[in-house]
Amino acid sequence: MKTLFKGLGVVLILFILCALYIVKSSGAFRSINPHFDGQTEVLESPAGVEDITIDQSNGQVFMAASDRRDFSKPGELYTFNVSEASPSYVSLGVAKLNPAFRAHGVSLLKKYGKTYIFAVSHESQEDFIYRFEIENDSIVNQKKFGNPDFLISPNDLVALDTATFYFTNDHGLKHGLERELKDFMLDKNGYVVLYNNGNYAKVSQDIAYPNGINVSLDGKYLYVASTTEGVLYIYENNTSGKPLKMVDSHYAETGLDNIELDADGNLLIGSHPQLLKFVSHAKKASNRSPSQVLKIVYLPDTDYKFLQEELYLDNGDPLSGSTVAAFYQSKDGKNDLFVGSVYEPKILRLHRNL
Repeated sequence: MKTLFKGLGVVLILFILCALYIVKSSGAFRSINPHFDGQTEVLESPAGVEDITIDQSNGQVFMAASDRRDFSKPGELYTFNVSEASPSYVSLGVAKLNPAFRAHGVSLLKKYGKTYIFAVSHESQEDFIYRFEIENDSIVNQKKFGNPDFLISPNDLVALDTATFYFTNDHGLKHGLERELKDFMLDKNGYVVLYNNGNYAKVSQDIAYPNGINVSLDGKYLYVASTTEGVLYIYENNTSGKPLKMVDSHYAETGLDNIELDADGNLLIGSHPQLLKFVSHAKKASNRSPSQVLKIVYLPDTDYKFLQEELYLDNGDPLSGSTVAAFYQSKDGKNDLFVGSVYEPKILRLHRNL
């Protein structure tokens, strides 16, 4: 009997230690000291602008929005121009074409003299990726990509060509009890998939909640952000369909989300410094979750490899649960960041002091 009690005691201690590790990893004990070197402008917007990307050639902003507190409403893609002091969000009309559309990650591709927006959509029975050809703020052509064996839980994507893109499956399991239990244990069951001209291939190792994904300006590297690990993974970009070679990784100590790049190719990442507060915010809007924007400089030819700077931090106000920080630099050298979130009916425009 004593042996039994001792065994149960060991199990209990291991459980407590595991729980403390998970809580600590979520940022629960992190101090939040809001700061930003610049001016913050709050812009009303459609609810749930989870991803934003900007055409650097003309300042056209593209946003993926879904009201995740009211699933009766379809998602939509919107656009406006950075030159607008008060943005007039123009719907691209996706919901009219497909009322089941529920927007998540997006990617901008400028190729062959045309503009394309790729978007992840979570629909009632299946997940899809769409390619929309855009002209004059309207969709003139679209293509739908679907394969339930590979689009398990797509989150974000990056387009390399009209029929070549990477996307992250933040889970390798569909919704259910097993997935929830593995989330609690920080299990690594997500991964990166390559689609290339009709062929799908899993090309990364298993990752805990892979989220944002992007490629370097020179196309040499693929960047993947793990939310629950707090790790940025760097791979050699290789569209052969073979497993990607991981060349570096960086522990950012926060819940990384979508990845955008600035004019120099540095990574700008909307992040969740306290993941448990974000879970609480997901359940109730009044439960605020800190927003954070990181700048990560990747220097592969140096000994230290990475430089990390926290550009923005708030305590959940004025924006809760940030997911993306999209960069735009005007001709006069001034640059702004547009910050979106999972749930909020607003975005931030951050005017940085340089």
